Amino acid sequence: MAHPGPSHDRAALRALQTILPGGLRPGQLGAIVSRPGVGKTQLLIHLALDRLVSGQPVLHVAVREPAAAVRDAYDSMMSGLYGHLKPLERSEAALGVERLRVIHATRGRAPDVSRLGDVLDVLHELIDAKPRMVVIDGMAPPEGNALRELAVQRNVAIWTAFSRDDEGGPVAADVVLELYNDNGQLAIRALAGSDHAPVRLGAGAFAGVPSGVDATGRPEAADCTLFSGGVTGAEAAFGEAAERHGVREVNFTFDGHAQARKRGAHPLTARELAEGDVSLAYVSRRLRRGYSESTSIRRVLQSLWHQVRSSQVVYVVGTIQEDGTVTGGTGWSVELARMWNKRLWVFDQDKEQWFRWTGDEWFAAEPVIDAGTVCGTGTRQLTAPGRAAIDALFLRSFGEP
Repeated sequence: MAHPGPSHDRAALRALQTILPGGLRPGQLGAIVSRPGVGKTQLLIHLALDRLVSGQPVLHVAVREPAAAVRDAYDSMMSGLYGHLKPLERSEAALGVERLRVIHATRGRAPDVSRLGDVLDVLHELIDAKPRMVVIDGMAPPEGNALRELAVQRNVAIWTAFSRDDEGGPVAADVVLELYNDNGQLAIRALAGSDHAPVRLGAGAFAGVPSGVDATGRPEAADCTLFSGGVTGAEAAFGEAAERHGVREVNFTFDGHAQARKRGAHPLTARELAEGDVSLAYVSRRLRRGYSESTSIRRVLQSLWHQVRSSQVVYVVGTIQEDGTVTGGTGWSVELARMWNKRLWVFDQDKEQWFRWTGDEWFAAEPVIDAGTVCGTGTRQLTAPGRAAIDALFLRSFGEP
């Protein structure tokens, strides 16, 4: 993917390229330090987006913030980069970033270096993702060279960002940058790894007003894309609601797939299906139920992989079981969403209530569509309350069609 055109939001990247030409190299460890609230998280996200829009996978490790908050921060930053694009182009650009970025939230626990290596292994084995950059927000480089050694071993650039007091000592990293306030303007200076003079970013370097959103901060219907399968039941109901409200549809299908909706049909090639291939034994363990090695079941699971992978938020209609999983093949889309830290909502047809996955438990709440790319899937045995819940979701989000 080509870089977006110039905008004020690229001031931070231009400053970094001046101080550190070529950026952080694979095998290097970089650190961004500042006082609290200056903007190091925003700078870290700029660094990640610079790689993502170049087509390079990135792992974002958030120590303090939940995955949903990190994703919202990316969406806000991207608005400045993509504001000049047409709505469909913005949606495609956001989808490209979403596919290449993985967010790993540690809920306040500084990640052990060996654990980070395990996460990289899991990403490579399960979803064939090999990050070119790892960004860690809220974790100071540990004493010794463990994190730098990980960068060398995995041939990956690793950036960390953390707050420190004025009395903070030297940081053990190849490159250390300080973000600070210089008479009311943000500036960056190198404390290690570069001899370049400090560079001012200018006022409002991290500012950005999302385009294509309404006064609530939600996207307009024309700027949204629904990813689904178009099968009878919940998927067809999601598609019908999307069409009424002017939301674009992409319905993944394959040979022998009985689609009820043809709008936005996207036949998956053999290669695309293989991208979503999974071990049914693994799915059985994850969902605690048995699946036979059936081609039709495998292709359905492969299709769900594409639906969830393509989306920022996942909406599912089904039934939440006592163990927290969701019944039927729909349960795999729920597990994928949880594994990839997607925002996740399930309408439980038995309880007739929407539930949001918090990362630890299901919490009763009422959702709206607040992202440009969403997945709508669920059971084929759609009940009247389930259909009403889908219709009400779109009505709350976009108003009367």
